[in-house]
Amino acid sequence: MQHVISRAGAAALIALAIGACSEPVQPPMTPEKGPSLSRGTPDPNAIIEVAHIVMPMETSEAGEVDWVPLNNPATALHYVWLPARHVVHDRLFVFMPGTGNRPVDYRLFSTEAARAGYHVIGLMYQNDKALENICKASSDLECAEKVRMESLTGEPLSDLVAVTEGNSIDHRLERLLIYLKAEYPNEHWNKFLKYGKPDWSKIAVGGQSQGAGQAALIARERLVPRVVMLSGPPDQSNAPAIDSWVRIRETPPSSMFGLYHFADRLKPGISTNFRALGLEALGSMGVGTVGPWCSADDLGPLSDWSFRGAHVLVTNLFPRGDGGCAGATSGNPHRSTARDDFTPLAADGSPALLGAWRYMIGDPEENADPDENEEEAGEQ
Repeated sequence: MQHVISRAGAAALIALAIGACSEPVQPPMTPEKGPSLSRGTPDPNAIIEVAHIVMPMETSEAGEVDWVPLNNPATALHYVWLPARHVVHDRLFVFMPGTGNRPVDYRLFSTEAARAGYHVIGLMYQNDKALENICKASSDLECAEKVRMESLTGEPLSDLVAVTEGNSIDHRLERLLIYLKAEYPNEHWNKFLKYGKPDWSKIAVGGQSQGAGQAALIARERLVPRVVMLSGPPDQSNAPAIDSWVRIRETPPSSMFGLYHFADRLKPGISTNFRALGLEALGSMGVGTVGPWCSADDLGPLSDWSFRGAHVLVTNLFPRGDGGCAGATSGNPHRSTARDDFTPLAADGSPALLGAWRYMIGDPEENADPDENEEEAGEQ
């Protein structure tokens, strides 16, 4: 069932959410003043403050963006960061959370995309249904494809979800970009619109778990400059068969990177999907411990690793949130690849996967066309 909220309650909810999100991001570091497009590169490990927190329905043109989750609707917000360094060709990184999670849960990872030079959007979308649950009970071999395509476009393809066009990923991103362009005209958001629609040639995509799957699906449907998949896509409705939607079409494997935890309960599906996308053939590499996955013997922030050009990274680092080695589910390895409260920390308090994140996110200039057309007419 779709859950909606009136515009009358929007201001109260966003005030609650901002208050709830005002605590410093852990681990404690000295926050930077909000970044601007004219600033130089800040401290390489300092937190970059969120530039804007946006209630999705406030971007709505005619009330069509109206879905909110049943649990904690006040935190179901878009989060926006500005680039911490100047780049010649503006690029946007859109990050999509895992099932039931919110953009606020991934501030550490999003900060790294902003530090690399991207504009960053943590996109709140309709992610309340876990595909590994609803599709394993379905006899439809195309279940996951239908659910994911409906989430992306709003086209009514599945009886298991009810995503309207107004609440689709496509429309929510479109309305947010138009909103940011109007509200903050000096922040270059117009660069990511072409004739009023998202210009995917300038938009890198990423996500965790369900969000990783949506990023992979977008990459199949549109040519994007970069894809970062964390703990996903996990889809494997009819193991050992590969789900119908998992294939390469528009974006090549060379632009796609994935990371998962060795002890992730969804590892069989994730590794199978990375193989089906051709990523393992481009190189796979372990990141973190050299012994059992619950070992405390990590390799620090990994900032100086070359990763040898690998497109699949597998970590054994013990997740934050549990101080012992009680078992394979301790600390939630599935969420530990990106979510703030589970991702492991190095001795200096920085995310232990920092180097891996930076490697996968890459430099926004890498895929820039030197003859890129920046004419205003093409950005409207």
